[in-house]
Amino acid sequence: MRGTPSVFAALTSRTGMRRVLAAYAVYDFIEFYAWLTIILWAFDRGGAGLAGVAAVVQLVPAALLGPALAGIGDRLPRGTALALAHGLVAVLSAVTWAALAADASTAVVIGASTLLTTAIAVVRPIHFAALPQLASAPAQLVSANSLSSVLDGSTRFIGPVVAGVLVAGSGPTTAMAVAVAVAILPPLLCLRLGLSAPAAADDEESGLRGALGGLISLWRDWASLALLLVLAIDFVVTGALDILGVAYAKDVLDLAEDGAGLLIGSLGIGGLLGAFVGAWLSHGRRLARVVVWGAVLEGVAFALVPVWGLLVPAAVTLALTGLGGAATVVAGRTLLQRSTDDRILARVFAVQESTALLGSALGALLAPLLIDRFGAGQAWVPLGVGVALVAVACTIPVRRLEKRARYLPAELDLLRQVEFLAELPPYDVERLARNSRWVELEAGVVVLRQGDLGREFFVIGAGEVSITVDGVRKSGLLGPGDYFGEVALLRHTTRTATVTAESPLRVLVLRGADFLAAVTGGVDGSSITAEIGSRYDDQAA
Repeated sequence: MRGTPSVFAALTSRTGMRRVLAAYAVYDFIEFYAWLTIILWAFDRGGAGLAGVAAVVQLVPAALLGPALAGIGDRLPRGTALALAHGLVAVLSAVTWAALAADASTAVVIGASTLLTTAIAVVRPIHFAALPQLASAPAQLVSANSLSSVLDGSTRFIGPVVAGVLVAGSGPTTAMAVAVAVAILPPLLCLRLGLSAPAAADDEESGLRGALGGLISLWRDWASLALLLVLAIDFVVTGALDILGVAYAKDVLDLAEDGAGLLIGSLGIGGLLGAFVGAWLSHGRRLARVVVWGAVLEGVAFALVPVWGLLVPAAVTLALTGLGGAATVVAGRTLLQRSTDDRILARVFAVQESTALLGSALGALLAPLLIDRFGAGQAWVPLGVGVALVAVACTIPVRRLEKRARYLPAELDLLRQVEFLAELPPYDVERLARNSRWVELEAGVVVLRQGDLGREFFVIGAGEVSITVDGVRKSGLLGPGDYFGEVALLRHTTRTATVTAESPLRVLVLRGADFLAAVTGGVDGSSITAEIGSRYDDQAA
């Protein structure tokens, strides 16, 4: 059934979705705000070397422990788990503030901020796991996932800018006190959501075990490994930026912390634009050039940051860095979808996701070494040039990967006519297309019958169908681009209507698990089928 989906559809939900998204916006702000506050504190106390150590020490435990700790979201009611995770961020923000206020030793402050960073890493997986239960329709769920991603990009700019201004004006202790005050809001917003305990977990590996399984699956698949390498360098750049940005703003531009915050935050603006550019460019067959040239743009722009010697041109250049990196990531994930066996896709994406924090840690480790060797003004150049060279060196294997990828333009075009599916990232639509199948039926055939168990989702490619509910035929017909079958999947119940072919019919059929995985942002929808649908009240098949 057609609705009126929109990127803002989640805001119409009456199930607590708006509160959860508001909590996520505050959490996202704290993530980038508190991070830069500690980096600025470390730089002031011990220069780029200490700032790099602080970054690495915070990131590695978060990368290793975050996925395991986030498992509380699979053992407790999702609302309870989300409130507890947000509450832990608030408590550890207060602990970090107390360490700064007491002028504690460097080890104590970094230790407290490491606990905070690890707690922050726990929230995001639980947030996305809770969204399905809060959605009243697939359009709301897709909208919630999209809005969460927009918040990620927006706060990547806002958080560092505000942190820089407050640290410059009042010092890191006062700045962290603001984080404590703000961090109280998310757990309060997530109280009494009324979410049930999750369905039994499936056997899919995740986290570090999934990543190791993915590496084993990709052993000697040099084309896929080359693509993963190109995707990983984006995180190296991000990790190095915080240290290089602070050093460059202070030592070269002679600016206070507010200038450093603006410089670092500009990467987020470019990343937000780059995600849209990457999605647009990923609709075609030729993805290898988007992946490679996006990474080349990222590296070249990064190397050019110190050329200008002025804040605004440097910030614009860093925005181009973020644009190139985001476009590479979107196109690269889409290419992985097209070229990877779906049976190991979850593990392959576990590899890609596991490189994020570890790549950032590597960048934070490299930054002080580059500053020591080349100075704050020129340390950008070797890293940026290195990124561009790695991308160029991976061109041939990435093109080979593109040649073996399955491109299904007819299926993709039809799926994008479904409003809420059109709002999904390109790589999710690609997975749906790869796992779909065409079915042709004669006129008069019952496609699905009211009372039968729902297992599939249908999109009409050609022909028309009629809808009958409780023996009463609905007015009008569904035709090409229309869809049906979502209600039973989301409710985990029987079909609510009978659908009959009124002419020769060609439909694209999606398995229920694949459909749910796409709209929930998960990998396997079978384990969450029961969590969504009792709230979905649309009267459609």
